[in-house]
Amino acid sequence: MQRLSAFYYRLLPIHAGIIATFLLIPVWYRLPQRPDIFPALYVSRFLILLPMLWTIGWWLALRLPGFDELRRDKLRRIWALALLLLAVWAFASQSWAFRRVENPDYGATAALQLSISLLFSVVIACACPPKPALIAALLTGLVWNSLLAIAQVANQQSLGLNWLGEFRFNASIPGTSVVQADGIRWLRPYGLLPHPNMLAGFLMIALLAACAAVLSRRLVVWWVGTLIALLGLWALLLTFSRASWGGLILGGLIMLPFLWRARLRERDSWLPVLTTLGLMAGVIVIFGLLYSPFLLARAGVGTESIELRSISDRALFTEFALRAVREFPVGGVGIGNFPWRASYYLIGTGFDLRGDNVHNIFLSAWSELGTVGLVLVLTALIAGIAVAFRQLRQQPDLGSIALFGGFVALTATGLLDHYPWTLIQFQVAWWGFLAAAGTLSASEDKSRETN
Repeated sequence: MQRLSAFYYRLLPIHAGIIATFLLIPVWYRLPQRPDIFPALYVSRFLILLPMLWTIGWWLALRLPGFDELRRDKLRRIWALALLLLAVWAFASQSWAFRRVENPDYGATAALQLSISLLFSVVIACACPPKPALIAALLTGLVWNSLLAIAQVANQQSLGLNWLGEFRFNASIPGTSVVQADGIRWLRPYGLLPHPNMLAGFLMIALLAACAAVLSRRLVVWWVGTLIALLGLWALLLTFSRASWGGLILGGLIMLPFLWRARLRERDSWLPVLTTLGLMAGVIVIFGLLYSPFLLARAGVGTESIELRSISDRALFTEFALRAVREFPVGGVGIGNFPWRASYYLIGTGFDLRGDNVHNIFLSAWSELGTVGLVLVLTALIAGIAVAFRQLRQQPDLGSIALFGGFVALTATGLLDHYPWTLIQFQVAWWGFLAAAGTLSASEDKSRETN
């Protein structure tokens, strides 16, 4: 026991860094000034980068705790190797990137943030904190982001929290993300992120994490978890993010078989769960009654120009991504360079658009890193999912189930959006959740080894 305690306390700096990073997933805040030791790249000023580098630095300083156990497991070894090769390939793609001469910083930023996110995920797999601590970090974020989203909608503009990194927006100003029906523009909340879809992505994964509290045997924890879930659900509905609504449903469905084994087959678990589900259904009904015109417009009923434009733009960038794959099948256009290539394709088309990412994480990876990059991504995902399934079959703890559900939800959302591939906050969530779901916490792993 003394040996286990010493091992656990030795990992506290790593665990603190991982938990701090999870707390900062819904925060876009960038430092006023880049630290002098960091390269002059866009990613260098993100606040979330500091705990990530802290975590990786401590892991290296402590001589890679947990890495030997990872190496001895074939599936985990394949997963980690695929991630490291993906990072190397992303860096290499700068040498043939579309804008390697005119704008080399775009490729350098994208390669650096992806590589740090992937290495950070390997650290999670080697030295994972206790799952309740990770769930608590996500629920903390769910509470304050839900309250912030509700306040922004009630105000129909930003709240003046620019010192926290809040963007300035107003429902009456063109360019602000809104839903529109019957001539009324209704604000979609941003939180502290650049777009409502990204806020919805975080609320989605944090809401799935709330399942760990809702299914607790402790009555107080169940009540707190239920109240947080209801608050988070209302905020998620206010984002009007169709992709995140679908991701929440799919993530929940994937979790069900594991939740059944872990808790739901016990008869005394049904009444609390049914109560929570009934309350959530009531929230959805109330939202539907209050916002039915906007829901119909969002569903494509009618001819609201905002919705039609959104659909046509996504279709166009999908076409551009497939064109880039045909033209650069092996290596792609270079990490972070697809928006520039899309701008090139837009020349002479007459469309009033700027280059943007394709709203699909797999097409993003394929167009930027070619077939080689896509194969590495798929290899890492398949191996990681296999590891997670094995772990969840053997020891289906609620924290691991919730994190795996969040990973699935982000993957599903990524079929209609790009941020799990392009933004460091959600790269951390996508790869990090999969890593955490497939491993025991470091103390549990060491305990099993000593026994």
